Amino acid sequence: MLSGSARTTMSRQILEKLVTLPIFKRNLFFIYCSFQSEVETLMLLRRCLDEGKSVCVPVTVPQRSELLAVTITDPSADLLPGYKGIPEPIPSLVELQRVCPQSIEIAIIPGAVFERSGHRLGYGGGYYDRFLAHKAPQACRVGLAFSQQLVDRIPVLSHDIPLDMLVTEKEVLVWPRSENEKNSCL
Repeated sequence: MLSGSARTTMSRQILEKLVTLPIFKRNLFFIYCSFQSEVETLMLLRRCLDEGKSVCVPVTVPQRSELLAVTITDPSADLLPGYKGIPEPIPSLVELQRVCPQSIEIAIIPGAVFERSGHRLGYGGGYYDRFLAHKAPQACRVGLAFSQQLVDRIPVLSHDIPLDMLVTEKEVLVWPRSENEKNSCL
């Protein structure tokens, strides 16, 4: 377990790696709102907004086991604790600022553990896998992780959606999609 200051420092290092990648030139980002021990994303949200990018974040709808993508413009004013205490857009934005998932260019995805071959373990709900498979298959799938979250092998199920890229404080890993899948990371 990382201390708060170590998590912040390493999150900043991950952000600095991410913003140097060609994918950062894209304009519509779907970014998870960090919670507890995840790589912190508030700096990334602000950086994208400061650079004029469109930013949407997830809203969890547990009754339908789905995620919605909702645009924000000011994380301080637009986010409140939502499902399981995770920051989500305020209710008035959910209806007014919804984004068509097929327009998302880059999806920044959380996880608890990441495999060196591109798979991830989330928190057991399958929300991101369903969202990426059925609503935003075109999005470049980018995981953010601390290097200590990387392992050689995790259990993978047929419905698990692999990442296209993983950024840690130490390295950037890239996995090309198969030829019959559109890869929006390249």
